[in-house]
Amino acid sequence: MARRPRTRRRWPWITLGGIVLIAVLGCGLVVFGGAQLLLTPHHNTSTPAGDVVAVADGEITLTKMAATERVGTYGLVWNTDAGTGTATIGPTVRTTGSTVIRPISNISGELSAGTAVQLNPNIYDGDPQTSLGIPFTNVAVDGELGPMPAWQVDGDGSTWVLFVHGIDGMRESGLRPLPTLVDAGLPTLLITYRNDADAPQSPTGLISLGQTEWRDLESAADYALSQGATRFVLYGDSMGGSIVTRFMHESPHASKVLGMVLDAPVLDWAGVLQGQADRFHLGFLGGALQSAVSWRGDIDLGVLDELDQTGPFDTLPILLFQGLADPLVPPAESAAFAASLPNALYVPVADAGHIQSWNVDPAAYEKHLGDFIGQFSSRQAD
Repeated sequence: MARRPRTRRRWPWITLGGIVLIAVLGCGLVVFGGAQLLLTPHHNTSTPAGDVVAVADGEITLTKMAATERVGTYGLVWNTDAGTGTATIGPTVRTTGSTVIRPISNISGELSAGTAVQLNPNIYDGDPQTSLGIPFTNVAVDGELGPMPAWQVDGDGSTWVLFVHGIDGMRESGLRPLPTLVDAGLPTLLITYRNDADAPQSPTGLISLGQTEWRDLESAADYALSQGATRFVLYGDSMGGSIVTRFMHESPHASKVLGMVLDAPVLDWAGVLQGQADRFHLGFLGGALQSAVSWRGDIDLGVLDELDQTGPFDTLPILLFQGLADPLVPPAESAAFAASLPNALYVPVADAGHIQSWNVDPAAYEKHLGDFIGQFSSRQAD
């Protein structure tokens, strides 16, 4: 009797192939989804902070979580059927096993137990006049993509500060240091740029991580020059740091820059992307994520690596704030950048997250800023 041929079991190979396919698709989703998320404008710098437990007697009780335990002073924002609201919360007063109690002030809108809230490092939610009592003028900067709104604050002399906010940020970010700049007498322009909520959209609708946005800073410099400026101090936080450093490489106005203030600046996007992959235990996808961002945004990440091209900053006075608890910008990169330059002052701030050095210790931040910016004041330099 003839023996039947053995039938190979194919189901293990089919199963394995399915697992591999799912893994590949999952990795692709993470890589390309992450790239799209980074490059798509969202106009929101807030962090979910749970629900309000109670509000009474100038204090707010929040659910204990990483956001609500942050060191320092922050803005609180919420959006309910009754409308939007804002407030300011101060440093933690006390904690329980499940809650955090902090002082609350400047409440605008209805806030009660059960309201979902978010934390925002921008504690001011208005213009310079309504937030700080600082007179200003709404102006429009004529950019290559159209008019871009800006806040112009007058001062003495012809050295202007140009403030550039970070990715998905707002001009309001510049309100925290603005009183110190005003005290120094420096005219200040808080700008917007392409893809901001009130500014023109880029041709692709995507953020370019500073590769094209520096042109809008150049347009702001052109505007300032038309208003009597002769020299500049560039002030950039987060991606604003990438924009001002790219300006120093590309703009014919770079020679007019007397100094820079950087706050948690992105100095190497490749390092930031690898750091995010490592943060979520996906370090092996770091290279793929960088390639996806480069492809999706038509961005040359090598060009944006300031750690490898510090020439334009060799003689420039620089003040660099960096939070040591920053989950986005690697503090080691800021430290290395400052250490490589003879005129850079590096100010590490313990417990500070991304662009939250002011929030953690406003007095210390303003003292460093005031001492640094004073050298450019008309009262001393002009």
